[in-house]
Amino acid sequence: MGNENDDPTPGLDAAYALETPDDNRRLYRAWADTYESDFVAGKQYIYHRGVAEIFRRAMSDPAKPVLDVGCGTGIVGEALRTLGLSTIDGIDISPEMLGQAAGKSDDQGPTYRHLIEADLTKTIDLADDVYAGVVSAGAFTHGHLGPDAIEELLRVAAPGARFALGINAAHFEQDGFADRFAADASSGRIGEYRVEDAIIYGGADPDDLDQVARVAVFTVT
Repeated sequence: MGNENDDPTPGLDAAYALETPDDNRRLYRAWADTYESDFVAGKQYIYHRGVAEIFRRAMSDPAKPVLDVGCGTGIVGEALRTLGLSTIDGIDISPEMLGQAAGKSDDQGPTYRHLIEADLTKTIDLADDVYAGVVSAGAFTHGHLGPDAIEELLRVAAPGARFALGINAAHFEQDGFADRFAADASSGRIGEYRVEDAIIYGGADPDDLDQVARVAVFTVT
C-alpha cells in the first residue's frame, strides 16, 4: 500500500481527483517531465491556444505586464508570445512545472519575465495593482482552484486590467464561478463581463461540457 508521500500516476483521472494543494504538488511533480508529450500532444490539447486568443483580443497594449495563472510548463505563455505579448509572468504551485516553463524561449528571449512559486489558495507575495492583464487556462477547475482564488488576482490587478479566466464548463455554474462573477459585476468590482467558449481538445464535441471551457472576460474597475 502506498502512502501520502507517494506520487500519483499522472493523468486526467488523477488531476480530477485532487483535493488539496499538497495533492497538486505531488501530481505535477510526477507529471512535469511528460506533461506536454503525453497530455498536450497525446490528447490534442488546444485549450491554452483558445484562451490565449480570447485574452489577446481583450488586451489593448500587448507590452503591458500580464500574469499567467497556473502557468504549468509554460504553454499558455508560449501562445501569448506568438500573439505579440511581451511581458509575461507565470505563477504556479509546482516547482517542477515551473522548471519546465523556465526553459521556454523564442528569438526574443525567455518566454517569462518572472516565474513565481505560490499556493493560490493563500495570499500571494505580490504587490497590489501590478498587472494590466490576468489570464488562466486549466487552473480553475475541480481539484485545482475555486472561485475564492479570484480575490487575490483582483488585488494584484491594476484598475482597468483585463481578465480572461478559463473554467471547465461542467464546473462553471455548479462550483460557484458564475455566481462569483455576477456578484463582482453587481458590486462594481468588475465591469460587465462576457463569457466565450474555448474547446479543450482537438476534435472535441462542443456539446460535451467536459470538453469545453467557459472563458470569463472582464475588466477590473
